[in-house]
Amino acid sequence: MTKPPRIIAMLQLPPPMHGATAMNERALTALQKTCDVTLLEMRFTNHPRDIAKLTIGKLVKAFYLSLRLLFELWRKPDALYINFAPSGSAFYRDSIYVLMSKLFGIPAILHLHGQGLQAGRENRFAAWLQHRVFTGQTAIILGDALRHELSGLGCQSTIIANCLPEEAFQIAQPLSGNTTPRLLYLSNLFRSKGIDDVLAACAILRQRNIDFALDIAGANGDISAGELERLVDTFDLENHCLYHGPVDAGYRTKLLSKANLFLFPTRYPNEAQPLVVLEAMAAGVPVITSSIGTLGDIVRDGETGRVCQPGNPEILADRISDALAQTKETQDMANAAQAFCHAHFSKTRFDHDLQQLIGQIVS
Repeated sequence: MTKPPRIIAMLQLPPPMHGATAMNERALTALQKTCDVTLLEMRFTNHPRDIAKLTIGKLVKAFYLSLRLLFELWRKPDALYINFAPSGSAFYRDSIYVLMSKLFGIPAILHLHGQGLQAGRENRFAAWLQHRVFTGQTAIILGDALRHELSGLGCQSTIIANCLPEEAFQIAQPLSGNTTPRLLYLSNLFRSKGIDDVLAACAILRQRNIDFALDIAGANGDISAGELERLVDTFDLENHCLYHGPVDAGYRTKLLSKANLFLFPTRYPNEAQPLVVLEAMAAGVPVITSSIGTLGDIVRDGETGRVCQPGNPEILADRISDALAQTKETQDMANAAQAFCHAHFSKTRFDHDLQQLIGQIVS
């Protein structure tokens, strides 16, 4: 019997729970089906608000991981698979790990769950380092809209989109009726994800005498629960808004099953392919979002959802008003989005694509 390929997997796993860690968990499961996997877990924080912070503790953990990686590389694995950070201080950390792999002649697969490489090349040293890291390696991106991230880096690229479990497609939606429409914001509380724009847009809806209820769920980010409460008070939304805090998968399903509209007006510049949008589409919830990253390829305006300009609450309020008034068009978009998700974001497709890529590299 042929031995399975030996893979070092350097991955960030939950907690904290966000799109990248959820997909890393899925990738690990897929790899373990066909490979002998040594996991080096890249856990540097347990809370979303601390992800971007550079601390002494993180530096110590990064150095410890480099020693573990050195030991595993000495044993001559077939490949290194790494969840590679394209920006920030984590980019330099992960670059060291990949360069160590290259030094041992071990091929690396760099899975990119965000953007930032192209913007980073404005810095001459970062541009030089990117070429050193990526040349001759294989990079995974989430969609065609992100190919510019790898332009001129001399690496092989392949598209492997994110995926959803089968249960994500089995969430029952509320029956239409005269009940108050429920709007849902489901993401950690970062301004760049558009939570402040959602609140401002809802204040405009209230001024227009449009009936609604807003559910907000997610862990603290650069906005705390207390700050969120003050924002709700400022926009006079106390009677319209309910904050649920951080939620698990079961509670998230409950919120999606009650939602009439999903709002995600992200302006995060490194956005790639947020799982929360895919989850809403798969559940048949009509989506209003921006077109950053691959979102424009997924949420096609007027076809699989509505697109809004990020950072513009007035336009977001208009999109919400249209969605609530044009019920048939909104439902048609939700149905088309659900079918699109089922065709392109299945767990089976993701597992096959990743396993096939690994097989090609180590063969």
